[in-house]
Amino acid sequence: MRDSKESRRRSFFGALTGIQTTAKDDSEPATVLRKRRAASLRTTLSTASHEDAGNGSTTPTPDSPTSPARPPYSSRGSSRASVFGSFRGLRLPEEDNDEQLSLKSPHTLSIASSADDTLRNRQVLLHGEVQTSSSMFRKKKEYLVLTETHLIRFKSHQKAAEAFSTIPSPYARLSTNYRHGQSPSTGSSHEFQSIASDASGDRDLGTPLRQIVAVYQLDDGRPHFAFEVSYLDDETNHASSMTLQFGDPDEMNAWLAKIRYAANRTRLADQNPLSAYNSHLAARVVEAERDYVPPHYAIYKVVQRPQAKSGSRASADDLSKVVASVCFLAIGVHKVHLIPLFKPPSQRSSTPTLGSHNAQSAHGILNITELRVSEVDDSFELTFRLPLQRPKVLHLASLASHDIAVRLRHVEENMRPEWESRPYQFIVPDDVKHDILRRTNPHPIDQDSLDQTLIGYCVAYDVKPENIRYQITYPAEDQPRFELLRPVGLRRSQYTVLELLAVMRSLRYNEGFGTISFKDVHLDVLNGLCDDYGAEHVCTKTKRGTYVRMDVEELGRSCLLVQEIRALAVTSRKLRRMDFSSCLTRKPKDRYESAGKARDIGCGIVEALFPLCKHQTTNVDWIALNNIQLGDTDLDYLVAAAVERDCHLRALELSGCGLTDRTLSLILDSLRPQENTLEAIDLSSNPFRLSPSVFDSQIGVFGYLTKLNLSHIARTSGPEPLISVETFQAWRLQELVLSGTSLNPAMVDAIASYLVNYKQSKALRELRLDHCYLNGKDVAYLLHSMSEGPGKVRDLHLDVSENYIEQHLDQLTNAIANGLAPSSLTIRLLEFEEEADFRNMVLALAVNNTIRHLDISRASLPCEASAETCQALERMFAENTSLEWLDISGEDSRLETTKLGVGINKALRGLQKNSTMRVLLIKYQKLGLQGASTLADVLKVNTTLQQLYCENNGITLGGFTDLVNSLHRNTTLLYLSTMQESRQMALKQTEDQVKQMRDDPSTHTQTRSASVRSKIASKVSGKAPKERVQSMGLSDQDIKAALGLVDESWERQEYRLQQYLQRNYNLANGIPTTMEVDDEEFERPDTATSLSRIVEKVKLESTPTAEKDMQLGSVLEEKYREAVTPPEKDFEMSFSPKRSTWEPPRLSGR
Repeated sequence: MRDSKESRRRSFFGALTGIQTTAKDDSEPATVLRKRRAASLRTTLSTASHEDAGNGSTTPTPDSPTSPARPPYSSRGSSRASVFGSFRGLRLPEEDNDEQLSLKSPHTLSIASSADDTLRNRQVLLHGEVQTSSSMFRKKKEYLVLTETHLIRFKSHQKAAEAFSTIPSPYARLSTNYRHGQSPSTGSSHEFQSIASDASGDRDLGTPLRQIVAVYQLDDGRPHFAFEVSYLDDETNHASSMTLQFGDPDEMNAWLAKIRYAANRTRLADQNPLSAYNSHLAARVVEAERDYVPPHYAIYKVVQRPQAKSGSRASADDLSKVVASVCFLAIGVHKVHLIPLFKPPSQRSSTPTLGSHNAQSAHGILNITELRVSEVDDSFELTFRLPLQRPKVLHLASLASHDIAVRLRHVEENMRPEWESRPYQFIVPDDVKHDILRRTNPHPIDQDSLDQTLIGYCVAYDVKPENIRYQITYPAEDQPRFELLRPVGLRRSQYTVLELLAVMRSLRYNEGFGTISFKDVHLDVLNGLCDDYGAEHVCTKTKRGTYVRMDVEELGRSCLLVQEIRALAVTSRKLRRMDFSSCLTRKPKDRYESAGKARDIGCGIVEALFPLCKHQTTNVDWIALNNIQLGDTDLDYLVAAAVERDCHLRALELSGCGLTDRTLSLILDSLRPQENTLEAIDLSSNPFRLSPSVFDSQIGVFGYLTKLNLSHIARTSGPEPLISVETFQAWRLQELVLSGTSLNPAMVDAIASYLVNYKQSKALRELRLDHCYLNGKDVAYLLHSMSEGPGKVRDLHLDVSENYIEQHLDQLTNAIANGLAPSSLTIRLLEFEEEADFRNMVLALAVNNTIRHLDISRASLPCEASAETCQALERMFAENTSLEWLDISGEDSRLETTKLGVGINKALRGLQKNSTMRVLLIKYQKLGLQGASTLADVLKVNTTLQQLYCENNGITLGGFTDLVNSLHRNTTLLYLSTMQESRQMALKQTEDQVKQMRDDPSTHTQTRSASVRSKIASKVSGKAPKERVQSMGLSDQDIKAALGLVDESWERQEYRLQQYLQRNYNLANGIPTTMEVDDEEFERPDTATSLSRIVEKVKLESTPTAEKDMQLGSVLEEKYREAVTPPEKDFEMSFSPKRSTWEPPRLSGR
């Protein structure tokens, strides 16, 4: 009786069962046409939202529960019974389920029996009655059972008890009201694909837990407790969900925790959580974004949660239109990628699936401003924000939410190592924090850290990292030095806002630099620019973790320039110096013109740094503000910090800042508390006018000055020195720069007195007195003062360029000849009215034995150097035994041209006897081919010269080839100019000469007889034909070919040069290398090809063109001539497009 009732029940509810649809009687034919029975009203309503779900549900076999067998899809679909069918994208079964259930085969019953045995052996984790609703008019009770591997729904408690022995039968209980015994949960009506029981009957094994993507609570504004289970069939890429509603929050929390626990346990045990198909396609998507590196790549299944409208309650019909979307979340090297579901390989229709509603998107990991992970469910939120834009919030859910949070934190920490304060909120459960602490591997700052962070920010801000140019140098003080350079190769010469922010933020917490320089990089785009959409990058803590002693709101209201400079200053303990020379082009508002208007905002740099110095929250104490116009706002910040003794300023560079007499006195008076710490001050190129008596008392306060720059300033007239001898004697200067400042005799005496005191001035390394209106007597006086005795070298660089040393020159030459000069001497831009004066200077340098570094470039003579002068130069080259670095370059500008003449070519032969010269600069001297050949002869003999700078000398390809050939014997030269300007000039000259040859009719014209057509025309018109003169010159192709030959010849020689220089470098550094270079025996005897040979070669290799000979007469005439041409001519007039001679390949290695 029970079997008959169950049989009738299966027949009546056949449309709800799905497991029998996959099984057919073996005796039945393959194709049987069945008549579809008309469903009753109850059947239609009850199956309205479940017929499609039956097709999408998975039915695991008893042998492999985790690999469910799926029912075959019909080849044609029928109209959907469900009002929500448009959301599903699924097909109805082709056969009628009632017919299949009533005609069961023994094979089908055996499968059901096996499934029943499998269920009985499963461990039940939780079970209870639920209530599902297919629409707002129909509700249905079901019984939900959670096992270790599946989530199963039964139509009644009794059926669940029959399937699982551990579930007690409802008839065994005496309770008459089950509603008081169990709290029903309600499935919402917006589910777009039901879980197993609706379509698979009581015998279905349910949904595998490995398909569950996320379990999360709903916040739809309705007064009930509910959570949603989203899952994905990884083989068919069908996303589905089920919502459970509860009247009791405790029961909801119990179900939520159990399902999450069981699903996570299954997920962690699954070795292949993603199919190979999806994994491959997702990797291709990330690789297309240039973000795929296998060791640094992870992918997860997530759900994009719907967000209900706030302030209004959503009805069941409205809620059905706002559904979750399953997708993939991939974490690459620099980005987070949201990838929609891919169409399965078997799906060819254009019908969109539920998981493909969202477009693909990618967000920079360094743009994360908030990561919030729920403690009670799988939901989490990711907030991204680009500078100057509104934040974008991703509401997601995933069983792997904790793993995603740990992964994102790990990737972010690798890109931002040693960041003490993270620029985002990280709100996660305690177990996630423990995982992060357990996996944290301290990554110290290294040489690659800056590039990693910079690239991460560039990718996040969608700018090209290759646009950023910087260099790292190692000066004597505060090294290493990071220097941002201007962009090259772009249509713009300055950086954008996002590029500057990427650079500045990548430098935070990087203690690898003692100096940061933005010299000549305009920062105007950041000054006054405020970001009103977020303050996550506002730095409020120092590297040590102490708070900045400034109002947080004030920090947030500052412009981006102020915020970024403050962050750089407080996040590095090693940073001591910041250079902002020529960074801002703005001019401050005049205080009289701006009366009644808004106050000038200032340059921003002073506002950022000096309050930090005032409160001792930064170690930056050397600030360069050169060529930045300072206004009253800037001076207020500067003075307020300078009057504090704890400010500890070490240096202040204020060159070209527009300081007046008033502002200079204000600054110097306010700096008095820094008398024990101030080491350097630069006041050059300002419009003030110094009064010696006042200025001497102000500058004399700073007794520890080591560097003083007073170049290009004005002073009041008077006999007194600008700085007194007493003030000088209190200093231990290292640099004194007075370039362009007029020095009276009293000032010269003061400097000489300081130099005589060798004990006090022995630290002086730089003394620049160029363009100071000194004569030869003054310079000689200084030379005598700085030397302890003849022949004793003082390690000092003296620059006395652009002075009137021609006056009393004999005293200067005598001092140089007697060995009273320092180790480095610069005397540029000298104009000699008498050539003999220059010759005497050269002869004095020839016998000097103290100067190692000499610069006498751009010297101007009344005429080309005579033979006597050239002999003096040759003697200096040959006999001097102390010079190691020499610059004897000329000048070739629009305003002035200075050169020594062709006689210098002979003088250079003196270098063959020189044994001390290491570096020679001889530019703009018109050496030409003869000078290059002379230098080549020198290089064959000289064994000490290491660097030769001889560009801009009009050296032809032949001269360059001679220089390269000379390196066959020279094994000490490490640098030789590549003559790029000569190469470009050679190409231009070749083009002009070939065009001239082509266009000159006198060189290649011939008189031709009248053509046939012209003869006919003359007979008709009665006029005698005119003889036409046609050019047989070179075509445009021939010109290009000639230029290509010249360019290839230059490139070949450059390649050989690099081969020789690399060989010499290896020899100098003890690296094993061969003495011979590639193609040496073939190339070395060659010389440059002349223009005539190039043209001849082009003519032989060119294909004749007929663009100019397309007239009828000339064509007929050519045909007639070809008819009478002897056979030998045919071989000469070959029209083969291939070149007959060898062409050297273009070389990449240079």
